[in-house]
Amino acid sequence: MKPETDARDSQPDGYPDWYYELLARTMGEAKAEWARLPRREREAELTLLHRSFDTPDDLSVWPAELDGGADRP
Repeated sequence: MKPETDARDSQPDGYPDWYYELLARTMGEAKAEWARLPRREREAELTLLHRSFDTPDDLSVWPAELDGGADRP
């Protein structure tokens, strides 16, 4: 069975150009370019980074601030 895909996974988030220009001015062009990537590519990069660091704090796919941490049952 083929997993369901969300159209947002492979398309940019659809924010207006001024939003990315603001990001470029305030945070730098590299971060604005990363924000322009489709959701699936950003999540793949985050997953790769997560798998690159094998520390006791990395027990969860997402940081504790986003999913409640590793101590959740």
